[in-house]
Amino acid sequence: MKKRLSQIKENILVYDFIFIGVNLILNFILYLMNIRFRSWMIIAIIFISAVGFVTGILQQIYKATKSKKTMIMISILSFIFMATLIFVSFPFIRIGLAFGHQPEHVVVLDGKKYVAVVKSFLHVDVDYYDYYGPLLMGTKVKVHGDFGEGGFDPFTYPSSADQVEYTYYDKNGKIKAKRMEIFIKDKDGKIVDRIKQDINRKDRFNENENYLLPEEAEVLYEKKFDETILRFSKIDSVSGQNMLVHVIKSNDGGENFYVVSEDTLQVSNEAEFVFLNEMLGFAASTGKITLNDDKGLLVTNDGGKTFTSANLEYENSNVDDITIEKMPYYEKDVLKMKCSIYQLNSSRDGYEEKEITFISNDNGLHWQLENENQ
Repeated sequence: MKKRLSQIKENILVYDFIFIGVNLILNFILYLMNIRFRSWMIIAIIFISAVGFVTGILQQIYKATKSKKTMIMISILSFIFMATLIFVSFPFIRIGLAFGHQPEHVVVLDGKKYVAVVKSFLHVDVDYYDYYGPLLMGTKVKVHGDFGEGGFDPFTYPSSADQVEYTYYDKNGKIKAKRMEIFIKDKDGKIVDRIKQDINRKDRFNENENYLLPEEAEVLYEKKFDETILRFSKIDSVSGQNMLVHVIKSNDGGENFYVVSEDTLQVSNEAEFVFLNEMLGFAASTGKITLNDDKGLLVTNDGGKTFTSANLEYENSNVDDITIEKMPYYEKDVLKMKCSIYQLNSSRDGYEEKEITFISNDNGLHWQLENENQ
């Protein structure tokens, strides 16, 4: 190891050329795989190469010069030349950094890690590339974020933007989706919520020119909490007597509505809905809950952004499904749901309908039997 270091020290210029050559080949190989070095790594490689080149040239001059006085003179002149070059070029470097600097951030978008490159001269644009660790990143833009006019870094100053439009690209660079995020801020300008809206919904669910704004869509259910209004609204009809619905929200008493749901829900045309507060809501697709897979009752605990299937802890070999008689409700601060089943009677010579009540202690995610009326 010491011998190798000694060889490098004695032949800096040669090894500098080897270093440059290896990096050029490595960059070419990475480019073929749509990968490249991160910007800081490229700057480090260029800096090491430049320092090695200048040092190597000076070393060769020193080796060819036998006079100590001449060596000192060359060193002084080299120092003066480098200092003058830096002094003269510094204003241009500063201008270039001010207008051409594109900061990079490692961020998570939609659950995936990206390298976000910010371009913020007059208009703030962010390109998201695949993340391959601290040294490498992808070469193709996977997502583009349009943060609007300005000259700020949305990751350093996140409250500067009012909204962002994301454009998603496939592996061939073609647009595959777009969505908008509107930032809800408090009185101090701090972002407290985000309204996500698929701006391609017109193309996906209704291909005619009669697409309605959220506030104009058919209202299936509405609940008001002070100035906040939550609605289940219909997007479109689909086959099998079903429809696509989502949740929209107004924070100003109904003057403006925004789409809240991240994904649409497919339910039957007879579906029932309820919101018990601004966060807790339910959607019952057919009014029945199938026991073997718990389908039928969907619950949201984030104001309609996401929905999950509620789980009923009930076993009865004579019953395949449960009918919801009354959507979830509060009774003395206890979350309940009134249901019924249709099964063989105790004498097994006929059928009877039984009323059962479920309670939930985790905001509707799991339900346990409270009682069974004989």
